Amino acid sequence: MRGSPVRRSITVAAACVALIGAGAAAAAADVAPPTPTPPSPSSTPLGPTVASPGTPPIPPDVQAGSFVVADEATGAILAERAPHDRLRPASTLKVLTALALMPRLDPAQVHLSVPGDIAALATDEPGASAVGIKPGLSYRVSDLWNGVFLRSGNDAIATLAAMAGGEAATVALMRQTAQRLHADDTVVVNADGYDADGQVSSAYDLALMARAGLQDPGFRSYCALQKAKFPSVNGTTFEIDSENRLLGKYPGMIGVKNGYTSLAHHTFVGAAERNGRTLVVSVFDAGTDIYQQTAKLLDWGFAVPATAPGVDQLAAPDPLQKSAVPDETLPPPDAVHAKERHTQAGNDGDLATPPTSAAAASLTHKAKDSGSTMLGDVFQTLLYILGFLVFAVVGLRTRVLVKQYRQRRADRA
Repeated sequence: MRGSPVRRSITVAAACVALIGAGAAAAAADVAPPTPTPPSPSSTPLGPTVASPGTPPIPPDVQAGSFVVADEATGAILAERAPHDRLRPASTLKVLTALALMPRLDPAQVHLSVPGDIAALATDEPGASAVGIKPGLSYRVSDLWNGVFLRSGNDAIATLAAMAGGEAATVALMRQTAQRLHADDTVVVNADGYDADGQVSSAYDLALMARAGLQDPGFRSYCALQKAKFPSVNGTTFEIDSENRLLGKYPGMIGVKNGYTSLAHHTFVGAAERNGRTLVVSVFDAGTDIYQQTAKLLDWGFAVPATAPGVDQLAAPDPLQKSAVPDETLPPPDAVHAKERHTQAGNDGDLATPPTSAAAASLTHKAKDSGSTMLGDVFQTLLYILGFLVFAVVGLRTRVLVKQYRQRRADRA
């Protein structure tokens, strides 16, 4: 049985008060000061620093807990500190995700995003980085990889994983790829590097991964981008730029991937080219000055003669599939779809959208009916609230009048 209008009004008013409170809390959250940056990792290295004989010492202000500097062409490691210490990789693990999935996904393939693609992120990865995937919009695979490399979007990784058969299948592919790279320090738990119990990698393994990526045309294209257009609503785009602060600033920087979590601290794996020579550098467990530390390591490495003996050697990977170079000149998928809809509408006369099917038409009518019903409900709710307020004011006024009347009678007595 439906309740009385007054009871419904009270219920609705209470709900509105709760919603107003929630909105105030959300607003407060929006203007709250940013979370303080956690302190830098300990300046005590996790292990001794080893460098090629006869070379200058590593700059003393390179205080990262673990790092590797290697020659990309030969695989010779020029310097290392705790190279096999198993540490949290943060988003640098996305390099392995890319090596596993890129050869399996056509960069021109279009995917219509659905809520299920990113539904688990809100509960499983609160506060995770995102590029801004919106269910209902179409994205090319190349757009999603741009979101991964430039903005470290966990939502883009989740969507790519969904296209590849789901996260479990993606994690399995990542583990197989790590084996082919001989990245034996790496344990994969999820597809995006978000902190998870047991998920670890090492500076040595990340150098292996970056080196393999640089030999893949598609990977190299994505990791070197400084800016890209990302699809938005109504066929529009917005610009995203790389979070790698060395791209476009450090001479010869090719790129690759940065990462950060409060548990992993700052991590980075990248490469730079100078005078025909390419160096790979991976840095783990560093502070907020990780880019300065990385630049110092690269400067040191380029000062070492190419003929200098290495202190270790990056393992040669087993053969890996290569990926295709994306066409960044293609318009956003939703713009193409919008043009197709407009063309169809012109062919059909006054139709705003083409009649795709009876089911689609039915859904359209249901949406319209739902919208009308919603407006009616809102209007009715407002009337209930107004009635409740009037009732409350009248009640309060009556109590005041009664109290005054009783006071006057008492004074006369």
